[in-house]
Amino acid sequence: MNHICMKAGWGFIVSGIIILAIGLVWLFLGMPSAEPGPQIPSPGSLLPTTNPTPVMTEVPTKVATTATPVVQTTVVPSADAVRLHVLDLAFGAGNANLERWSATQNNGRIVISVMANRDADVSLLEKAVQEFNTLSRTNQISTQIKDGSATGDIVIKFVPDSGMSAIPLNMSESLTNREFTKNGIPVAKITRGTIYINTDLKGDERDHMILRSLYYELGVVGDSDTYPDSLFYSGENTNTSLSTIDKEAIRTLYGIGFTPGMSATDVKNLLYLR
Repeated sequence: MNHICMKAGWGFIVSGIIILAIGLVWLFLGMPSAEPGPQIPSPGSLLPTTNPTPVMTEVPTKVATTATPVVQTTVVPSADAVRLHVLDLAFGAGNANLERWSATQNNGRIVISVMANRDADVSLLEKAVQEFNTLSRTNQISTQIKDGSATGDIVIKFVPDSGMSAIPLNMSESLTNREFTKNGIPVAKITRGTIYINTDLKGDERDHMILRSLYYELGVVGDSDTYPDSLFYSGENTNTSLSTIDKEAIRTLYGIGFTPGMSATDVKNLLYLR
């Protein structure tokens, strides 16, 4: 009986060892995998497996470009063109003698005064004076414009439209017979030493007439039929600055050798003998 019990005990022990061994094997080798379930395709796997022809989309791109600088060139007028322009400007209709200001009077210094003007008028005159002074080799204009004064070598008065027609012109002197009109209305009248400007003028028309009248007093009594960009163009004109050939003409007219009262023949001979 005892022998039978010992065999049974050993049997349990052996069985336990076998079960323990199997457990260890499962632990180290891993459990068998379960039957795989249905696979859910990912979004990427729904794309076709073949390589489709790629669609080329043009994307606008900015191409770096370097702008070629535009060189501003100034056409220099020929010497003959300047000579002819000087003659046109220095001698108007009925004017036989050069009206340029004397370089000996007041040591060549010219004073300008203005009355009933606007602030912008003074600024315009100051710039014009500076430009003239750079061109002239004889006379110089004072850079101090007398504002509100009636004393000066050249007095510029701004007059209402209603008062322009009442201003008389002295027809006995060539420099005192110029009247500028627009649509039959006087816009400027010039007498010796005094300029009357229609104060109703505005913008470029006003600036043009102020400058044109000033240069008339300085001896530019003629006009140009040749250059539309000239301040002294005879046609419809609102130019507000000297053109290149204008500057050359003023430089010549106020250069050495020219004196007031010279005849057109004298001026022409001087121009072409230089």
